[in-house]
Amino acid sequence: MAIKKVGRHSAQANDFLEPKAPESVVGIDVGSNRAYNNGAVSVSFSLPAGSPPATSYTVTSSPGGFTATGSSSPIVVTGLASDTNYTFTVTATNAAGTSLASAASAAVKSTTVPASPSITSATSPSANVDRVVWSIPSTGGKAITGYKLKSSDGPVYNVGNVTTYDVAETGGTSQTYQVLAYNDNGDGAYSSSSGTVTTTVPFFPPFFPPFFPPAFPFFPPFFPPFFPPFFPPAFPFFPPFFPPAFPFFPPRFCPSFPFFPPRFCPFFPPRFCPTFCPFFPPRFCPSFAGPYFPPPYFSANWGRVNPETMGYNDPKPETQSE
Repeated sequence: MAIKKVGRHSAQANDFLEPKAPESVVGIDVGSNRAYNNGAVSVSFSLPAGSPPATSYTVTSSPGGFTATGSSSPIVVTGLASDTNYTFTVTATNAAGTSLASAASAAVKSTTVPASPSITSATSPSANVDRVVWSIPSTGGKAITGYKLKSSDGPVYNVGNVTTYDVAETGGTSQTYQVLAYNDNGDGAYSSSSGTVTTTVPFFPPFFPPFFPPAFPFFPPFFPPFFPPFFPPAFPFFPPFFPPAFPFFPPRFCPSFPFFPPRFCPFFPPRFCPTFCPFFPPRFCPSFAGPYFPPPYFSANWGRVNPETMGYNDPKPETQSE
């Protein structure tokens, strides 16, 4: 290396000297929307005071030896592995040569979007339902916050932070599925497609509508025989029929009332009968009290009114005149 003392000449006189090693090296992660294992870190630096100017700078990572070149600070280093800590050094270059490497920066983690999940199974466990199961992928350096499931027939489902999801599908259709994971850096790449799934068709047993099994004969329009208008024979006591147990209302008076003795009239005075007897038919007594008197006691004039005495004839036996 040439040795030159700085004198009173112009600054251009130092152009043939290489720059001094850069200083104040700092790395910052640039993870937004970076693909998995393609992380990036922005490295900033400066030249020390009194250093000859540099025309370019080179940043080198450790580990990995990833490099990036630029004409000024900052310089972005790409291609870094996800979820990996890196340190960086910087060299300055001009026409005279390249400076010594700077001191290493503090470690910085390279983050990206998550890796692609792997679908472990895609089945149809029940009618009109497909079930997709996948494994948890690498996070890319930041926690996974959810997954998106895409069906080959179009819909995309934001399913949240789960690894199993049931998709409502039409029975008898066939489809495949892909899934991606996302974190604060963005969406990862979709997985490979699952195997083809044919959704189970619903099964309707024969006892479902519109067929009704014979266990329901009591529904309309059929009515069993114990409903109106038929009345079973257990109700004969209703009108208009009256059973023969009600003959206690006699239509007539039977001749079983002989409790009035045939000699009732003689208890009244002789002159009372003419006013009382008209209420009794002349022939009433023989028919009423006949069973109680033998025939010899009756005569042809018995029961007739004697005009001389205005009384009844006494059925005495006739006496012979002297």
